[in-house]
Amino acid sequence: MRNPEARADPAFDVAVLGGRLSAGLLAAVLARQGVRVLLVNPPGDLHAPAGETTVPYTAEVFRLLARRFEVPEIAAFGRFPELPARLRGTSGVNRGPGYLYHRPGRRQRPRECVRFAVPDEHAAWHPFLPNADRYALDLAAVHGAAVSVALLEDAGSDEDHAWVRAADGRLHRARFVVDAVGPGSPLVARNGGDDPTARLRHRSRVLATRMRDVVPFEDLAPRGRHRRFGPWSQGTVNHLFDGGWVQLVGFGNHAESRHPQTCVTLSVDPDRFDGLPADPDQAFHAVIGRFPDLARQFGGATAVVPWTDAPRWQRTAARTRGPRWFAMEPSASRNDPFLAREITTHAEIVHALAAALIHAVRAGDWSAEPFVRVARLQEELSRHGDRLLCAARTACQDVRLWSAFCRVWLVWQQLAHLSLRRARLAAEAAPDGDWSPVERYELGWMWFHAPAGLRELVARSLDAVDDVRAGSRTPGQAADLIFRGLKDGAFLPSPAVLGSHRPRLRPCPWRERLRLLR
Repeated sequence: MRNPEARADPAFDVAVLGGRLSAGLLAAVLARQGVRVLLVNPPGDLHAPAGETTVPYTAEVFRLLARRFEVPEIAAFGRFPELPARLRGTSGVNRGPGYLYHRPGRRQRPRECVRFAVPDEHAAWHPFLPNADRYALDLAAVHGAAVSVALLEDAGSDEDHAWVRAADGRLHRARFVVDAVGPGSPLVARNGGDDPTARLRHRSRVLATRMRDVVPFEDLAPRGRHRRFGPWSQGTVNHLFDGGWVQLVGFGNHAESRHPQTCVTLSVDPDRFDGLPADPDQAFHAVIGRFPDLARQFGGATAVVPWTDAPRWQRTAARTRGPRWFAMEPSASRNDPFLAREITTHAEIVHALAAALIHAVRAGDWSAEPFVRVARLQEELSRHGDRLLCAARTACQDVRLWSAFCRVWLVWQQLAHLSLRRARLAAEAAPDGDWSPVERYELGWMWFHAPAGLRELVARSLDAVDDVRAGSRTPGQAADLIFRGLKDGAFLPSPAVLGSHRPRLRPCPWRERLRLLR
């Protein structure tokens, strides 16, 4: 139904709903490009106390946003040393993800682990999201976005305009509204709400909090164990076991930190762990108590914020777009915060949606097709992330299968980073401002040209893990198939290393990286 207040000329081109990183980044790039932007925060703290991680590919997406939309501050989100002191002091460094496999009742075996080293030039990090979110919102205001003092109450749209009602009763009019609120969004609720059952295959019970006094894992291992590695706590630590994982994101793992906390996220298969206590703290300790080294690591740890507990963590919105509105991540869907996908996916959608909105404002053309295209990309990214998570859960059945699977994830991240950089440089060098090399959305989840064979390697590997899930292939057979693919890939960096069950992987040398881009 048409809102009578929407007949007057809107004061804003785009209203952005949300108080998270994605909302702030979108508002910042739009405002920098001359779009009249209103940013409205939702009521309450809708952000789960879960830390996140970045990887080199994430950094390249941030660099793309910074270069294409002329917001240089965004590039710092991909390089920890370049961040403002207010973020460095509360966030952690990430010198590489590590994966430690655990068996019930036994000490962790040093050979049953994989550790990736992030190249120093990328300086990945662990964002303390409450502060990172606030910084992104401040950045939007600096670049010209209007920030509503009053919180969001309701929002809607019709064929011609959108509107936002704030808690102080004011009605703001805009030509378009973007929903980045997350769970509980009034705009999603107005347009069908969440699906009764999420359109995602992965299912999990997720418990998350921030803790003090978590013992660094390197302090637990006797001398000689894991001697080849640097401190585990200076990277993202992932404890794996059959049916789930515990992820540790440290914020106090460097000299500048003033924030001695660790974000702890437990994800388990709800069917395999259906007998856990309803109380989240009791449930967490019931799980870690099965594994001696985990019990020791958390023996003196205490939660400093209330637990987030969702028996069914996954959710999807029934609709993600319509006339004059778009629901982007995290309103569109929610899945496990694992494998560094959440921040990365949000930044990818900010890039695609910002380009569509800027064109619509400048051309005065609000036709649906550009936004349908972005919605398809968002769905593809969600589907691919979901498939990775399903494969990760299945791979946790067997340490060798996990070792093979996570190498495929590493290859994808590394080559996607290099390929996106090449596409960005090609777009920047184009004399006519042609950004089509970074808008190949018809290619699906990897929306730019990539080395021949990479998509096929990922697909074959995920198919092999799916076969294990279906019972048509053993974990050992799937691992053998994946390792053979890694050894035979002429386009891959260091195939002899990737194709073996070695516990540590170092960054690919620059000479090798340049070869991969030819």
